Amino acid sequence: MKIFTATLLLLFILQPLKAETNESELDDKIRKLLAEQKLTGIVWSGYSHDGPIMGAAGMANIANGIEMSVDTKVNVGSVTKTVLALGVLRLISEGRLALDANVEKLLPALNWQNSWGGATPIRVQHLLEHTAGLDNIRMWQFLNTKVTPDTPLSDAFTSSHDELLQVRTKPGNQYSYSNMGYTLLGMIIETVTKQPYEDYLKQSLLGPLGMNNSSFHFITQAEDPRLAMGYLEQGVPQPSVPIYLRPAGQFTTTAPDMLRLLEFMLGNGTINQRHFISPELMAMLGKPSSTKAFKEGLDIGHGLALASRDRHGVLSYCHPGTTFGFRAYLCLYPEEDKAFFYAINTDNEKADYERFNQLFIEQLEVKPVKQVKTTSVPKDLSDYTGLYVLSPNNMAQFAWLDWMFNSIWLSEQNGYLVIRSLQQPERRLEAINTTLFRDTNRQLASHIFITNEEGIKLSNGLKTYQKASPFLLLINWVGLILGLLGLVYILLRGTWLVLHRKRTIPTALLLPYLNIVLFAVPAYLYFHQHFLEFGNKTAASISLATFTGMIPIVLLISIVLMIKNKPANKFDYLGLGALLQLCLVLVYWDVLPMIFWS
Repeated sequence: MKIFTATLLLLFILQPLKAETNESELDDKIRKLLAEQKLTGIVWSGYSHDGPIMGAAGMANIANGIEMSVDTKVNVGSVTKTVLALGVLRLISEGRLALDANVEKLLPALNWQNSWGGATPIRVQHLLEHTAGLDNIRMWQFLNTKVTPDTPLSDAFTSSHDELLQVRTKPGNQYSYSNMGYTLLGMIIETVTKQPYEDYLKQSLLGPLGMNNSSFHFITQAEDPRLAMGYLEQGVPQPSVPIYLRPAGQFTTTAPDMLRLLEFMLGNGTINQRHFISPELMAMLGKPSSTKAFKEGLDIGHGLALASRDRHGVLSYCHPGTTFGFRAYLCLYPEEDKAFFYAINTDNEKADYERFNQLFIEQLEVKPVKQVKTTSVPKDLSDYTGLYVLSPNNMAQFAWLDWMFNSIWLSEQNGYLVIRSLQQPERRLEAINTTLFRDTNRQLASHIFITNEEGIKLSNGLKTYQKASPFLLLINWVGLILGLLGLVYILLRGTWLVLHRKRTIPTALLLPYLNIVLFAVPAYLYFHQHFLEFGNKTAASISLATFTGMIPIVLLISIVLMIKNKPANKFDYLGLGALLQLCLVLVYWDVLPMIFWS
């Protein structure tokens, strides 16, 4: 009996010591990783088997010499969507809104372009799950200095932009990430509650959760010294910036407040043992329910607020966040009552933020998931090999670029399907059954092939590819190379003729040469313009639109002049023709003229 009592006493004493030791080790690892990745500062919180964890490291403001603390406020980018989604789910739980409510009827003033509208309108669930088929974002909505903290949300969807709310895929059918979609959710909150969405969420969500140091309102470092300064690469400070699509990415919080949010989400949406959000809705937070890929058997995808994520041997329900000067991440492990959140006040494209996710997973000792086993193998993998293009791509404005540079090629190799692309490292897919496949770096089914009247599609739950003809892509690559060669030829020949003044430059060559030389004007203006003005209508953007719009017309005129004024240099014909065919392709894809303010 004495030995048993002594053992219990020893365990009681050692338990907090073990927790303190683990937190100290975590602090050291995070500080080391922060230095390795050249990042400024970090705050974090979470739940492990030992209970809550919380900490901070690095600098909040380098110029003012302020260190990060757990009470430092941070911006969290798209992690905002998770919090806003909970606000929408609260409205649904109260019976003030429905998951299947028709969004087009809730917001009738907007210029909807939904060819499936009669049979399949956009519903609130589609917006939450990113399955509405909407475009993600336009450059003028993202980089624009004309927006203010009080700009009405409807200004992001002005009627002058006819194709802004064009539905690109059948609502509910497949995932396509959309910042516009979550901004529409902010507008729906305002329609239902008759007040600014920021105020409603403060009163009806943040207040009850005790998140008193968090806000959806725009906050600057000048107004609130507790807000960490954001930083870009090479330590360039980046203060907070107001944005058009603020319901999708504007939220300021602290590590203790996010700890309360994690506790609420792990507690199945209860406050004081009462359901604040319906348990049925909470069960759908991170699990897909409506997409074609899910219905065909792929469990990975996006739920009402989070995306399921198979990484580092564990299954997580997460949401990342990026905004000017900040990166953030939130992940839940509901079956183990574990979770983590962190925010880093540096947005550095060269940093490997995934290492922080791995570190927290290891620190929380999340249980690995069992690797799914093969049940049957397709008789012939050749049906799945070939070229696949994004269908649709994430931003309609850059469809041509994604088609050219982000398409993938599948080939068979030693019983595996191998994915190759220009942008990503090679990946191997192992068959689970005739349609489901597993990335060999994953534990669960990661891809599914769907065959329908449109052909064969490949989905990983978050991206969908359509099998396409490699011939068309090859032709376009040949056209791109020839067009660039034509541009270089015109530039070099025109410059040579200018330098040798004894020779007269033919008008047919002079016109496109001057047009190309004039591209230096927008290049110079953009170089001396702040990057946040990229989506504004400025001298730089107007000159770029003008000169890129002129080039195909000038080339046509030049070729006509050459035909009339024979004889002409045959290489001039080839140079002008090569560049013209590229320009016509870019006009077809809406790349030319280059207009970023619409």
